[in-house]
This record gives sequence, C-alpha cells and structure tokens, in this order.
Amino acid sequence: MAVAEIESPSNLRYCCLSEETRKCELLLHWRQMAAIWVFFFLVAGGSYHAPPVMLPAIMEEFHTDQYHVSWIPSVFLLTKALSTVPGGFAVDTFGSTRCLRAGAVMILISSALYPMAPDLWCLAALQGVIGVAYNLSGITVCIIFVTSWFDQQRALAIAVLSTAFSFAGIFFPPVLGSLIQHHGWRTAACLTPFVTATVVIPLGFLALRDGTLLRSRNDRRRHFQVMRREGEEGDDASEQDPQGGQGQHLPLNFWQSLRLGAVWHLAFLSLYQLYIIIALINTLVLYLKTDVGMGVELCGFYSSVVFQASIAAKLLAGASLDTRQALTGLVSCFVLLLGTLLPLDFHKGGRSLTSNHTQLLAFAVIYGLGFGGTYSVLCAKPAKMFGKMEEFSKLQGFLMFFQVVGGFLGTLVTGKLRALTGSYTTSFHIFIFMAFMACLHYLGLELSSTSRELRAQRSSLREHTHAHPCLPPAARWGASSV
Repeated sequence: MAVAEIESPSNLRYCCLSEETRKCELLLHWRQMAAIWVFFFLVAGGSYHAPPVMLPAIMEEFHTDQYHVSWIPSVFLLTKALSTVPGGFAVDTFGSTRCLRAGAVMILISSALYPMAPDLWCLAALQGVIGVAYNLSGITVCIIFVTSWFDQQRALAIAVLSTAFSFAGIFFPPVLGSLIQHHGWRTAACLTPFVTATVVIPLGFLALRDGTLLRSRNDRRRHFQVMRREGEEGDDASEQDPQGGQGQHLPLNFWQSLRLGAVWHLAFLSLYQLYIIIALINTLVLYLKTDVGMGVELCGFYSSVVFQASIAAKLLAGASLDTRQALTGLVSCFVLLLGTLLPLDFHKGGRSLTSNHTQLLAFAVIYGLGFGGTYSVLCAKPAKMFGKMEEFSKLQGFLMFFQVVGGFLGTLVTGKLRALTGSYTTSFHIFIFMAFMACLHYLGLELSSTSRELRAQRSSLREHTHAHPCLPPAARWGASSV
C-alpha cells in the first residue's frame, strides 16, 4: 500500500490506530511538513525579507530618495492586495500544490531578472510580479496545503509553518547584508533565484502533494446538504443552540460564509493586527536608529529579539489552539496590546516614546510574544473553524486581502505620520488603538453563534469518538450531526 494511502484518514488502518498515534500527526506527516516549511522559509525570505535589505543600496545607486525607493515595497503590497482574492479562487480551482509550483516559477523568473534591472521602475515592476507570485506560493496557500494534511494537530502544524517566516527574518537580512557590503546589491539579489532554482522548485515538483484529509468537493457538498436537510426536519440535535433554538448551519460555500458575523470579525481582526505587525516590521529599525539613537548592530539585536520571541509564541499558541482556542486567542491579543504600550514614556504621561534600553528590551520581548501569538491565531483560527468548508481557499484569500490592506495602510500611515510629526509617537498611539480593537473583535468572534455552534459540534464529536473509537472519520463526522 502506498504511503499516501496509509496516511489517508479514510483508510481503515489509519482509523484503527490508537488515539495517541492519531493525534501525533506531525510524526505521521513529517515529510510533507518539513518540505512545506523549507519551501515557505525560502519563499518568504526571498520575497518578503530580502528586498527591504537592498533598498539603501538601491537608493544610493540610482541617486533617488526614500519616497521614490519606497515604491518598490509599496508595489509589492499593492499587487499582493489586488491578487489575494483571485489567488484564493485559483487555489480552489487548481489545488494548492499546482499554485505553489506556479508561484515558485514566477518568483524564479522575476528574481532572476532582478539583478539586471536598469532602473528603479523596472525593480518596482518585478517586485509587483513577485507580489502576485507570493499569493500563489506564500502563507495563504501553504496554510491550505497544511490544512489538507492535518486535523487533530492542525493549529500546531500551522504554527510550525508560520515560524518559517520568523526564521527567514532572522537568516536572510544578515546574509544579504554581508553580500551587499562585500559584493553589492546586484550580487546579493542573485541569492533568491539561486535558492529558488536549487531548492524551492525541486520541492514543489517532487516532494509536495495535496493531502488526503479533506474530502472531495462533491463529498463535502453532499455532507452539508444532508446536514441542511436534517436540520430542516428538526432531526439534527447538534445544530441546536444552548437555548434550545435552531442553530446556524455552517456555510456551504464562500459566498454564504460572508453572511456570518464570525467571518467579518476574522477579517477586521486580520486588518488591525497586520496594521501593527507589518508597520513595525518595516519601521522598527528606523525608529530605534532615528528616534532612540541606537547603532545599527544594536538595532539588529532588538529586531532579532522580536523575531525569536515570536517563534516561541507561535509554537506555544499553535499547540494550545488545538485544545484551548478562546483562551489562547484572548491572551495573545492582550499580550500584543501590552507590547504596543511599552514603548511609551510613562513618566511623561505617554505623550512621547521612551529611550530607556531596559524598557525597550521588554517591549521587544513582549511585543514579539504578542506578534507571534496573534499571527499564529490569525493563521490557524480560520482553518480550525472553516477548514472543512466548501471553497475554504476562497475564504482564505478573502481574509488575506484584509491582512494585506492592513499591512499596506500601516506602513503608509506610519511613514507619513513620521514625516509630518517628526516622531513615531502618534503612530504608536494608533498601534495601541488597533490592538485594543483587535481584542474586541476576537472577543466578538468567540461569542458569535458560529463559534458556539462549532464548540457544540466538537463536544458532540468527542463524545461519539469515545463511544466508537474505530469508526472512520467520515462516519464520525456524519454521525455527529445525527
């Protein structure tokens, strides 16, 4: 029997494994997990973390200013925003693996032309193509890929995947910085096409394949139609809400999901949190260097602390999300809020930012934990709630659109306020407001009727699983709504 068939949850041998073995999905599917982690690590490093490191050298070579060179990351975010929803539709049509391959090929071609760009606008155009490619091979599609392999440990698997972004942020900037210093930015830019051609492309075409956990579209559609018919006949006990009324059914498709308040809570949660995260990724070093007066090496140390703390938080949040979703999300949002408060100078009533290194180090640690925890929640929560939904990839693209818009606005508004006011104080006040709104939206998400219904279904499914330990998952899922 093939490995894919053995690993398939529809296989009876898989179903009759012990509960402990079934829960240890990271060991069962470690090859796919390792392959997608390395794939995303290199894609994120080459697409997201490499270009900002080269901007100062590019600005110097083309004798331009910060405003004009900022078009390179701006075009990346703009094309990324415009292609998020179409990217979700593409994944729904062609599958995650084909999209990962297409995105990798686009990155290879664009990054290979990058060192030969004759002017700034060619670089911006190439970066725009990379933005589209990232939507096909970046975090959204990688999450959908992981969702197709993992069920019991889905949140933990997504959290492990998301650490690749943080590790890329630790690894790529110093390597590229060294290459730029000794050989120039054009030579450093060759790193991305090299790793893409030698590692990313082979992984995409030879190692990665869509998982077998999720049922085919027709099976899922029939399942939800049965649930709907049973609910209409009043026979679906699991659809009853705690007050005894008829609960809200899970959506059949993407368009129906947009009617759910939970989806919009997730959307605005994404916007508010990515406003903070992306803005600080792009401006933290500038803030520490210009406003605090730190040296470049010390700025790099603080940035590294943020990413290292985020890695730990992503793993912790991912592990706990599989069992304590509400508590994990609320704690992560609160820690992010606390992190945005720490740079304020409390001796001056919070009207300015502190220059105390101890307080800033505490900010780097606490904010890093909040950044990692909330990002893990943003990645895993939709998959935990709607991973088995028809057209889930379209929903992922829709939510990613809000993330990109939040990051774009955060970077743009933060830079503009710095130019107008001469400091980042107002920007941090906005970060605090955004973090507070994110807390409210997550609370609203957990109190929504959709979340209550899903908690009731999980409870019913656990009871049925204990009663029938060797029942195939498809039968369990169907039985949970009887």
